[in-house]
Amino acid sequence: MPAFGFVADDLTGAADVLAQSHRYGLEAALVIGDAPLPKDTDVVGFAGPARSLSGTAFDDLVIRDLAGIAALNLDVLLYKVCSTFDSSTTVGSIGRGIQLLHQQFPLHGPVPVAPAQPAFGRYTAFSNHYATYAGQIYRLDRHPVMSRHPSTPMAEADLRQVLAEQLGGTQVPGAIHLPAYQDGTFKDSWAERRRDLAAQAFVVDAVDEHQMDAIAEALTREEHGHGPSIIVGSGGIMAALARSISDQAPRTPGPQKPSGPVLAVSASASSTTAEQINDAISNGWEDVPVPAELLQRDDTALVAALDERVSAALRAGRNVVVHTTRGAADPRYGASTPVDAGYVGTLIGGIAARMANAGLTRDIAVCGGDTSSHALIAMGVRQLRVSDQFVTAGPILRADGASAVGGSRLLLKGGQVGPTDILRRFAGQLPS
Repeated sequence: MPAFGFVADDLTGAADVLAQSHRYGLEAALVIGDAPLPKDTDVVGFAGPARSLSGTAFDDLVIRDLAGIAALNLDVLLYKVCSTFDSSTTVGSIGRGIQLLHQQFPLHGPVPVAPAQPAFGRYTAFSNHYATYAGQIYRLDRHPVMSRHPSTPMAEADLRQVLAEQLGGTQVPGAIHLPAYQDGTFKDSWAERRRDLAAQAFVVDAVDEHQMDAIAEALTREEHGHGPSIIVGSGGIMAALARSISDQAPRTPGPQKPSGPVLAVSASASSTTAEQINDAISNGWEDVPVPAELLQRDDTALVAALDERVSAALRAGRNVVVHTTRGAADPRYGASTPVDAGYVGTLIGGIAARMANAGLTRDIAVCGGDTSSHALIAMGVRQLRVSDQFVTAGPILRADGASAVGGSRLLLKGGQVGPTDILRRFAGQLPS
């Protein structure tokens, strides 16, 4: 039976959970939709598009997934959110997710919130959250990308304030700050925060792996008798949990060997992804922009023309990148806002599914956090497991055989994930 479970609010985030588990020798699987949970793993969980949903659609999805995971006798349950914490009171609300956790597990008490992932350049210090971009560390509200996120721009870096607004109350959550690790008070501070039954959550600082390990230890030593220990966090806490029960040395990435031409589909507006698309195109990949008209309305003729262009390039043995935008400066981006993550995710996922069904590619990269879940649903994917380590937060995955991409080599890449040449690395054109 699994020791750890998770409910992830997007698919690329869930892939990171799988990657961290696999890195330390644990077997992990995620399911999509209402597929049954496998029991032959150490880590198992659900992933869906909650990060891009609002209102009853968000509630219905999270309630369903929490009910499914609650059927297992877990030691720890991770409610997986992006390590950049981007969310709002109306879209992908992490605060609302915490309320639904309490609804499912009413006896748990305050939920720790620890989104730091030091190995990935994500840090929390005195409750303020930071993320790396282009080699520099930025406070979340000044981050060049996250402060301008297309659907959930982050105007506040203090996670206590973010949660207070999303939880809808007047109480600002408490916190455990960095000095607690140094002065020996961390365990007592954790116990004190967990006893405050008037609170719904508390923020936990972390800026290095030792501190993440201390959080994992606090979670695994708790004895409730009424369900798992619960935490809201990123892949960083899953890495720490995996280290806590594994005696294996970390796995390292292996060289990538595609079976034929590679297809990358992207609905990410991130400047990081734009640089990766530009790198691929400048090195010979077929450039297939999705027409602006197709981003605003479904058009069978336009979709057919897009399919023909992609299939012709793949038949010619060329790597292809299909994209809805090349960064926020792309005219298509402005012309099609507000972005409908469900629509564009389904659009690019449908292209990938048809190309795989036609036998034109067995190597597919999906770029974009908010849209990835919708893309995989369009491909008919119901379960994913890790085949190989690749870049941080981006493993090589395999889908269940019943899906359109069963047997394919898959890369799910969040908007901020990976080096500039990640697509060429995936295509085996460069060392991993």
